[in-house]
Amino acid sequence: MNNKKIILTILLSIFFLLNSNTAFCKKHKKKTIQEEINQENIEQEIINNSEYIVENSDELEKNNNNSLKENIIEADNFLNNAVTACGQNNYSDASVNYHKFLEKLNTLNLKPEEIEFLLTDCENILRKIKNINGLETNKDHINRDEAFEISMEYDEEILDYWIQKYTTGKSAQGIRLALERSGKYKDMIVSILKEYNLPEDLQYLPIIESLFNNNVVSKAKAVGMWQIMAHRGQALGLQINYWVDERRDPVKATRAAAKYLRELFVLLNDWHLALSAYNRGEYGLIRDMKFSNSSSVLEMKERHAIPKETQNYVPQFIASVKIAKNPEEYGFKDLKYEEPLSFDTVVIDKVIDLKIVAKCADTTVEVIKELNPSILAWCTPHGYKNFELHLPTGTKDLFLENISKEKDLNPDPGFIKYKVKKGDYLEKIAREFRTTVKAIKEDNQKLKKQKYLQPKQVIIIRPGRKYYNK
Repeated sequence: MNNKKIILTILLSIFFLLNSNTAFCKKHKKKTIQEEINQENIEQEIINNSEYIVENSDELEKNNNNSLKENIIEADNFLNNAVTACGQNNYSDASVNYHKFLEKLNTLNLKPEEIEFLLTDCENILRKIKNINGLETNKDHINRDEAFEISMEYDEEILDYWIQKYTTGKSAQGIRLALERSGKYKDMIVSILKEYNLPEDLQYLPIIESLFNNNVVSKAKAVGMWQIMAHRGQALGLQINYWVDERRDPVKATRAAAKYLRELFVLLNDWHLALSAYNRGEYGLIRDMKFSNSSSVLEMKERHAIPKETQNYVPQFIASVKIAKNPEEYGFKDLKYEEPLSFDTVVIDKVIDLKIVAKCADTTVEVIKELNPSILAWCTPHGYKNFELHLPTGTKDLFLENISKEKDLNPDPGFIKYKVKKGDYLEKIAREFRTTVKAIKEDNQKLKKQKYLQPKQVIIIRPGRKYYNK
């Protein structure tokens, strides 16, 4: 019995304990629900406020972005105006616009990581200013006599090697061809070098760059007689797009190369280094110099600090100058120099089919293309104001008279941008558009050197008239 009482007492105790815990839980739960309701209200208020903040911050960010964009555009305009003024020898306007450009840069509020990204450019700009003013601690003030003369002194053994290489075998055939081609460009190049106060010996630089072949394209996609890369050409003011590639324009490319060479000499104050930088790129060469603690091309060569191509560049140039100045001494006799480049120039603002140009100048399309190697399409470039069109010498007046009578400057039906599909080939595409393979290649200069079409490649096609009548 006692045991039963004890068991009953324990059970009753457990029951009451459970009831009391249940009551506590209910009370606590009610409190939690109320707190949750209050918390939800608080959170909703915070959300509402944050949405207001976000909306305002988005608007603020949008305004900041617009302001930043406007400042960048204005800075870009000032810099372009400075470059244009400098190109016109209007250095007063160039200075004013450049200072406005610098002032506008100060309003951009650049981030620390952006500033770090730009430090290399700032360092090179400062180096140029130091060189101009003779402030480099390890260099004397620029010697103007040295600016007009490139030293022909170099390691004799290395020079002898290159002279021997250039005067025998297939290399000698290439040098002969280059010397004969140089007659076409010599007068023009020397004139521009004088304009930029550069040594006349630089007229022979295209021998080692391109053998004076204005249409050559390197494996690295450098183009033209001076072998200018696209980004470099654009930085130097050359137009490069679907319609035109001014790296192929001998005059404009020579002027761009002269600008670059002058800039390199101002930067490095040594023609051997400047020439090496023309081949290597100034940033690459400066890194090589710093890495090897060198101050000359030979030192970098001995310390294996520069690529082999750049190591050979200066001795190749010196060898080519020596040969070009005394060709007969080196076995190049009976050279047949090409006639100097000659043409009339007209400035046009309209897009004109080259067939119409040739007709009005009483010549052929082939002649017009030869005189205007920068034109890549069948017509003068779109979106290019004041394009300088070259015509055969003595035909300018005839052209202007005839072109004024032409009612339709683009009589062909127009062109189509065609995306190559798998299984396409030129003959098939030509049949489809009622034209010829030759015509397609004429409108797509790259196809002349391309063996096979690539899927998704875009080409320009001018359909024949029968295509629209089918």
